[in-house]
Amino acid sequence: MRPASWDMSLVRLVRVVGIGVLAAVLCISGAAMAAGSARQPAKETAASFALRVLKEATLPPGAHSTRKVLCGLLLQGASSVPSIDLTDLHRLYLAAESPDEVKNYVRAHLAHGGKVTSTGSGSSPQCTEENVEVSLPTSGNNEYSAQLDYTIAPVGTGSELRVDAETVWLPNRTAGEVAPTGGVMEVTGFSQTSLMRPSSGPVTLSVNGREAASIRKVFNSLPRGPGAFCMEDSLLFEITIRSKAGLPPFFTAYGYACEEIVDVTERQRALPPLYDRSCSLLRAVAQLLPPTAKSTREMAEQCQTWQP
Repeated sequence: MRPASWDMSLVRLVRVVGIGVLAAVLCISGAAMAAGSARQPAKETAASFALRVLKEATLPPGAHSTRKVLCGLLLQGASSVPSIDLTDLHRLYLAAESPDEVKNYVRAHLAHGGKVTSTGSGSSPQCTEENVEVSLPTSGNNEYSAQLDYTIAPVGTGSELRVDAETVWLPNRTAGEVAPTGGVMEVTGFSQTSLMRPSSGPVTLSVNGREAASIRKVFNSLPRGPGAFCMEDSLLFEITIRSKAGLPPFFTAYGYACEEIVDVTERQRALPPLYDRSCSLLRAVAQLLPPTAKSTREMAEQCQTWQP
C-alpha cells in the first residue's frame, strides 16, 4: 500500500489488477524487435510503434478493410492491457471465412515471435464473437508491450473482424530525471511486506561515499516505467535524500513489487515512474541492509521468480 501522505499515487496509480495479469500482458523481451520488424522509424513514438504492430496482424487471404460492422461488439475494443500508457489502434475487415476458420488461420500464421496468450468468446442479443489475443516480442527500453487482439463475428457465410494493436511505448528519461548528488542519503527496507497491508518493521540505514554513489548510478540507469494498475501491491524499499540530517527529504524513490515500478518525487513533485525490470535497484538497496530487513532482502533474492 502507498504511504497515506503520498497524493501522487492517486493521480498515477489506481492499480486494479494484480501483477499476474500485467506480467502476462507486458511480455518484456529483449531478444527480438516487436513483430519481427527489422527496421524502426528514425524517431519512433507511441503512435508509430502501435501502427507498426498493427501492420503485423495476420489476415486470411482475401480479407479487405471496411468501415462498417453489423456486430455491435466490434464497435469498441475490450482492452486487457492494464496500463495508463496504453495506445490502441484498430482496423475493421471482412473475410469470406467463418469465425472458426479465421480464428484457426490466425493461430496457425502468427507473426514472428508471436504467442497466443488467450482465446475466448462472447455474445450479445445481436451477435456472438470469437477472440484471440497474441503477444509479440519487444526490444529496448522504450517498448514495454505489444499485443494484437482479434475479435471475429459471423456475417452471412463469412466474418467481420476487428484487429486492435494494444501497445505500451515510453520515451527516454530526460536529462533532469536523475538522483541529485550531495545531501544525506538513507535507504529503508522492511522486515515484513504484504500485498494487502502496509509494509512494516522499517529498517533505515544512512549511506554515503562509494555506497551512495553506487545507488545513484543504478537509479540513474533505470528506464521509464509504465503506469500500471494494481490493487494489490507491496512497498519493498525507499531511498531518501535530505539536504541535512533531520530535515524532511527533498527526493524520495519508492520501490514496489507490482511491475517492479519505482515511483519518484522531488521537492513534492512527482517525476515519471521508473522500471526496475532486472531488480538491480532492489538488489543494490537490499545488499546494504542488515538481516532485520528480512522481507526486502528475501524479495531481492527471489526476484527472478516473479520476473515476466
